[in-house]
Amino acid sequence: MNWPASAFRRASAFFLSASLLLTACEDPNELGLDLPGTTPINTEFKDFAVTASTVKLDSLGTLGRNQYLVGRLTDANLGTITARTFFETKVTSDSLPSDYTNARLDSVVLRLGFDRVYGTDTKPVQFDLFRLAQPLEERVTYTSASSLPVQTPALLTNVSDKVNRTALVRQLKNPTSADDTTTVVVAVPVRVVRLPLVKAGQTSSFTTQLFEALNTPGFSQTTLSSLLPGFALAPTASFSGSIVQFGRSASTRMVVYFHVDKRKTPGRTYSIDLGDPTGTNPNAPRFFTQITTDLSGSAAFAGLRTRKDSVSADRTNGLTYIQEGTGLSTKLFIPGLNELRKQPNLIINRAELIIPIKPFANLQFAYPPFAYLYEVNRNNLVLRRNVNGVTQDRLVQRDVASAQGAGNAAAVTYYDLGPTNKYYSVLLTSYVQAYVAGKLDAEIPQGFLLTPSPRNINGLTTNEEAALQLTNLTLNRAVLDANNIRLRVYTSSL
Repeated sequence: MNWPASAFRRASAFFLSASLLLTACEDPNELGLDLPGTTPINTEFKDFAVTASTVKLDSLGTLGRNQYLVGRLTDANLGTITARTFFETKVTSDSLPSDYTNARLDSVVLRLGFDRVYGTDTKPVQFDLFRLAQPLEERVTYTSASSLPVQTPALLTNVSDKVNRTALVRQLKNPTSADDTTTVVVAVPVRVVRLPLVKAGQTSSFTTQLFEALNTPGFSQTTLSSLLPGFALAPTASFSGSIVQFGRSASTRMVVYFHVDKRKTPGRTYSIDLGDPTGTNPNAPRFFTQITTDLSGSAAFAGLRTRKDSVSADRTNGLTYIQEGTGLSTKLFIPGLNELRKQPNLIINRAELIIPIKPFANLQFAYPPFAYLYEVNRNNLVLRRNVNGVTQDRLVQRDVASAQGAGNAAAVTYYDLGPTNKYYSVLLTSYVQAYVAGKLDAEIPQGFLLTPSPRNINGLTTNEEAALQLTNLTLNRAVLDANNIRLRVYTSSL
């Protein structure tokens, strides 16, 4: 029976795909495809070892994120992390005290809605509050390494609040039922930190000045910026034990409580805006977080002082680290890529980078849901390329995208298959094919930087879930089983 050539090509593709789905008892290295009238195809499978080390990025963009961090936390392995946040202030459309006759100040409270606490939530936080000496600049991109000068003395020193408060509320016993109207009283977490600048019956020079300005006709943004261009919130020098992750919330604002005429009348409030609860207002006040990591107390990582420094996994019990916010990243060197380049007529059928996570080594941090791969040189400097007239970081692009492009970064994704089977993985088929075919940029990368904290989040990925995660600022961390990281490659040669 005579088959058309197209049928042979379909059959060849079918058997080639089937060869990639071999069971554990079959050896793909022993499989050959030799169909009548075709060139023999040898399909091979190999795991290439990866050498890993821990490195640290210089700074990360923290302006415009959905969260900000304040606090201090010491880790036995990775030293001390300290987080401070700097805020702009904006006027709101609330009724001003000057709109009323005989308005009197009651109190001023800084309210900050939070999402979670890293470390212990049983110990009250202790913060200092400073007035900024200058406002945030419009054309500056603030990062985790940025800071602003503050006025002294502080507006508040060593002010504390609990972060494990609860409130009793009445809820439906079965909220999914249309018939059951039974209610029960339950305790729910109170996710707001309250820091009083002045309480009822007290005074301070700043709150007196602030209320006098609010109670004078003509109060405007210019008046507020002159009196309070912004403020910095920092952990008290002696405080350690937790870092609070604050988020976009309608609860976040500075509230001026006042009454009119007699105290028996209903109290009134004027709010000073500190952010945008929806994240959609381009004119909302800005904020950024400064994050410093003191590794001097860590025996293994004290040497991470500059971008060029690295700590190999064999010095850290076969482990490396990645962490959002701090810049801790893992450098990967894959010798097998050069080995593949030496083989002519090689077709990459599938390439997958598999990065196992060390079980039970990450108790107080969540895992980053995504990470990214930058091409770097020997000194851990991220390589750059020109794309349509714009110089951009050389990020490994997702499968089927151009290896020399931008805007389609490959998302290294976290997978959880059980307590002892957690890992990161990403398909690199197109990238490895371009690598072995010599179709990358002229400067060949000397390694790859795996980081959950991209240097620039704009246009990084077309993965919607990953793109949403990029706007968050967290301390999510993963401890990687560096000795078992591998690049798994299926190849064919004609």
